[in-house]
Amino acid sequence: MTEQLSSSASNRLLIIGSGLAANRLLEELDLQHPFSEILLLDDEGVAHYNRIMLSPLLAGEVSLNTITPHDEHWYRARRVRRLSPWPVSRIDTQQQRVYAENGDALCYDQLVIATGSRSALPALPGIDHPAVYGFRSLRDVDALLRAGENAKRAIVVGGGLLGIEAAVGLRQRGLSVTLLHRNPVLMNRQLDSEAAALLRDALAQRGIEVMTGVSPTAVLHSASGELRGLALNRQGVMQELNADLLVFATGIHANTELAQQAGLTVNRGIIVDTALRSSAERVFAIGECCEFDGNSYGLVAPIWDQVRILAAQLRGDHAARYSERQHLTKLKVSGLDVHSMGQFIAEPGDDCLCLSDPARGVYKKLLLRNSKLIGLLCLGDIRDSLWYAELLESGQSVAPLRQQLLFGRAYCDGIA
Repeated sequence: MTEQLSSSASNRLLIIGSGLAANRLLEELDLQHPFSEILLLDDEGVAHYNRIMLSPLLAGEVSLNTITPHDEHWYRARRVRRLSPWPVSRIDTQQQRVYAENGDALCYDQLVIATGSRSALPALPGIDHPAVYGFRSLRDVDALLRAGENAKRAIVVGGGLLGIEAAVGLRQRGLSVTLLHRNPVLMNRQLDSEAAALLRDALAQRGIEVMTGVSPTAVLHSASGELRGLALNRQGVMQELNADLLVFATGIHANTELAQQAGLTVNRGIIVDTALRSSAERVFAIGECCEFDGNSYGLVAPIWDQVRILAAQLRGDHAARYSERQHLTKLKVSGLDVHSMGQFIAEPGDDCLCLSDPARGVYKKLLLRNSKLIGLLCLGDIRDSLWYAELLESGQSVAPLRQQLLFGRAYCDGIA
């Protein structure tokens, strides 16, 4: 169905991608948006799903239907038309047209690129083996479920959030799982060594072997092509680890190819300004595919800020501007709640307050500088993390509260 590129597209918004950022934008625009219609272009061929729930989906704890938030009535009520699958092949910013792989075309008044990211596989010998997978999309989950039917032993490379979630999901599917991480500290962007030790214990209780300080050097396979496992460098000692399924969760690449081909300014992501505008007129970018002030994105909190600003811009509020700010990172890893914000590694002169209860799986760390809270890390007990975040954002002195601060708001109320 080749679309007529005429007045039928007047005041039309096109969104390329149907991930978390695109869906949140539709929710933010809601029923009163100014567009005659919104077209949502998706190449996966399925309705929007909550990608945060991919690990429970892999583990068999939820179904695709339970993580699909909206039905067709919801889209129709908002004048949204889903075209799925509709894989985009190129964007013509001069003619304001988007082309599909089959030659079909759509024109737009405003265009939002929300193409997200994909797993970044390291440049290792043998990395192109068919038993090597990423963990970022529904396609990845489907592939892992098929592979897991005949696999017994899996290796997951990457001890960040996604790697841990993949390891937990595969373990719950009955596979023997080893999790490898290059850094000595699991989730080293969110945790310190003591909190990571508690997380490691939780993973061990699930039957997951954890190896840190380990770097893979090659994917190994037999002469007949069957996967054998990984060659490793562990603190200078070379060894081999057997597996018949490999998952790499070692980072992401922003999906910027369409933007590059269209002539947009791209670095690690699509460069946007404070209005989330790209270098092309009437073209915006949000989410993991964009880059602002040198920063790209892998967590949802800043993306929600971007969506809120872009929705205001699209409604005509051109005073709305995006700016970077600190966010409370909220994670649930292997059954443990983890909240972190700001700095959690002390520098000389910092005041570090810690509470550790390994038996209960509780760890709290507050970092103070010049009597102001500059970082928090709560694992297991997150009851006061939002209050800590408010104190951090306010920049107020917490000197009068210092003695009771670790014990939470209830102990600090009433203190002058």
